[in-house]
Amino acid sequence: MTKRSYKFTIPGKPKVKGRPRFGKGYAYTPKSTLDHEKLIREYYKGPKFEGPVSVSCVFTAKRTQVTISQLDEPKNGLRGDTTNYLKAVEDALNGVAYEDDIQVYRVVGKKK
Repeated sequence: MTKRSYKFTIPGKPKVKGRPRFGKGYAYTPKSTLDHEKLIREYYKGPKFEGPVSVSCVFTAKRTQVTISQLDEPKNGLRGDTTNYLKAVEDALNGVAYEDDIQVYRVVGKKK
């Protein structure tokens, strides 16, 4: 099987995903986060991948470069997003392994 890959660039300064906001008895996503996610979707013109994929992002002050590639990996029983598992570890190590997880510049995560 030939592995597919797609690379694209989102111009402009990268933005972090805003934390959920709460008001009038419900949670909602901040408008700035919704707008940034919409911008990313507009720049993606690639295929819809099936099965395991690798997502690589390079963030600079002026753009974000994203590469999505198919992986030859079996599916597993872990249901969570790899990034959510990683975020739990990063947050737990705040003040212990480093002062703040803003110091983390590179993350490699894999579900197995």
